[in-house]
Amino acid sequence: MNKEKQKISFADLYSKYGILIILLAAVVVAAFLSDSFLSTRNISNIIRQNAVVMIIAFGSQIILITGEVDLSAGSVCAFSGVISTMVMLSTGSIVLALTVGILVGVIFGFANGWVVTTACIPSFIMTLATQFIGRGMILAITSAQPIAGFDKRFTIFGQGMIFGKIPVPTVIMIVVLIFYWVLINRRRFGRYVYAVGGNSDAAKASGINVKWVKIKAFVFAGAVAGLAGVILMSRLNSGQPNGAEDYEFDAITAAIIGGTSMSGGTGKVYGTVVGALFVGVLLNIMTLTDVSAYYQKVVKGAIIAIAVIIDAQVRRAQKLS
Repeated sequence: MNKEKQKISFADLYSKYGILIILLAAVVVAAFLSDSFLSTRNISNIIRQNAVVMIIAFGSQIILITGEVDLSAGSVCAFSGVISTMVMLSTGSIVLALTVGILVGVIFGFANGWVVTTACIPSFIMTLATQFIGRGMILAITSAQPIAGFDKRFTIFGQGMIFGKIPVPTVIMIVVLIFYWVLINRRRFGRYVYAVGGNSDAAKASGINVKWVKIKAFVFAGAVAGLAGVILMSRLNSGQPNGAEDYEFDAITAAIIGGTSMSGGTGKVYGTVVGALFVGVLLNIMTLTDVSAYYQKVVKGAIIAIAVIIDAQVRRAQKLS
């Protein structure tokens, strides 16, 4: 009996504070490995560069909470961002470029959600197909060549500074964070998302339109991936067809490490924020210490595996209660 209580206590403790402890430990180790890690410039770079992944991670989390998964976010991010640079090049309007970028993401999100819920295709398969479709289309449209030569005003989304100190990507990320937190915690739709992920049959029996809840979740994920694409291409000052590679896995990793269950029904916004920061700190310290890009992929893969194992063990311990 005491052992069971200890397991449950550990599960509760990890779900509340585990990722924060892991992040703090990572920061301490990073500071020990590199003298430049805690510099103001480097911390600012981590937050600014991580804004794209964090924004995508919000979309990945809401999909996971519904009990689905989205493997297309990186491709949607790249496709939307490149299309936005093409719009900027042809029209010179930063507002139109931003709007089109987000709209492209919405279209992808709606397509994913509609096919998954209507054709009853597993989201893993559908979004994997969308990943290849999106990446292939943008490579074909651009002939795998970067889009450049557009108005420099476009760089405000990724390189701009407010009051000369606050990066614009950070501000956008905070705005999206607040919107998402309100959506998931203070709106009926948020309660529906958790209900659908927890038990879709029970949710349907209680009158919730499970299909449209999932479609709306995919639309949100597509919208934020589109926004992230605009920020990324703005930061790069060019439309890169190969941009945002593996970002979908970074986003999913951030959500899972942050306590979102792959089985659906659970997940906190703050956990995803901290999880995304952890991923950003990890990638940053590997870059500062000149870790090969090949080994970086090995480390990221190991973290995904560890996160899934921890998630499974925590859920198992909670079920014992």
